[in-house]
Amino acid sequence: MKFFRTLCCIAASFTIACTAFGAPFGADRHVEKGVKCESCHGQNKEIESPSIKQCVACHDSEQLAEKTKDVKPQNPHKSPHYGTQLDCVLCHVQHDEPENYCSQCHSFAFKVK
Repeated sequence: MKFFRTLCCIAASFTIACTAFGAPFGADRHVEKGVKCESCHGQNKEIESPSIKQCVACHDSEQLAEKTKDVKPQNPHKSPHYGTQLDCVLCHVQHDEPENYCSQCHSFAFKVK
């Protein structure tokens, strides 16, 4: 029981620290909605970095592309290179700051959440 309380305190401290510096990380938002780590990382934590396969189990990539179809200069969820199949965690980094993957080659000023 003591270990569980310690673990909860560490998790709460991490969440508070993350939100103190801005929006929580994606993983924090998933935890707030009751999504367990195993949903993305597997029962034995065998998946270090989830692929689009884990993401589309809950998030429909076609619906996301439709939702962001009017974003200019390019729909961030429908790439001319990858369609709707780019691994989500390339932008939506779950345990660190999100990043604009497209900006490695392009000068799109997408704000990634």
